[in-house]
Amino acid sequence: MPEALDIVCPCCEALLKIDPETGSVVWADRKKRKPKNFDDLVTRVQSNKSVLDEKFARSVRQTKHSAEILDKKFEEARKRAETDDSRPPHPFENE
Repeated sequence: MPEALDIVCPCCEALLKIDPETGSVVWADRKKRKPKNFDDLVTRVQSNKSVLDEKFARSVRQTKHSAEILDKKFEEARKRAETDDSRPPHPFENE
């Protein structure tokens, strides 16, 4: 059995041990990241909050719109049911 290959990832600079037979990663030694600036993290969280607020508002608008559509469909079905004199289908008739 050939020995595992040691490869350095160009993106994250992690040391990867690759099995030459299967091509799968057997082990990964990741480098520790530098500690980030707290102010940068706070700024990123605040910007993500505004994006999430926008997405939530869009979702609320879509939900309100879908409720109106469902109400219209229900009213149309109710009107048709009032004018239709045929008997509703029995669930066990087709068996």
